Amino acid sequence: MTNDQRRKIIVADDEKIMRRFVGVVIEQKFPEFEVEFFEDGSSLESRLNQGVENIRLVITDNTMPGVQGSELIRRYATREEFKRIPFILYYGGDESIGEQAIRNGAFRYLLKPSPLTEFSEAVGQALRLSDYQI
Repeated sequence: MTNDQRRKIIVADDEKIMRRFVGVVIEQKFPEFEVEFFEDGSSLESRLNQGVENIRLVITDNTMPGVQGSELIRRYATREEFKRIPFILYYGGDESIGEQAIRNGAFRYLLKPSPLTEFSEAVGQALRLSDYQI
């Protein structure tokens, strides 16, 4: 399987330490997936506009430069081409933001910092859902 054919997880967070944390968890728990990292909402939005083939999950922070993660979920999660792709809002802040993200189509939200087991379980559930819907 070439790099372009590998199943991908998209991760957007402006904090390098959080991108590293998510990357390590995915590498250890879900090594069959390739991770694409983005530092802001605008670059994530550009990537989402390039096509969704092979994307199995989008994990995004909320407060980032450019477009906020909750706004990206509102714009993309219910679009026909994204319906099989779960979105997880992984952020620090008020729970009402996550609750609104769920209403806007997010699969789940997690507040930072969440326990490693809770984070990896949420990612696993989302990936199973994504693969089941293909």
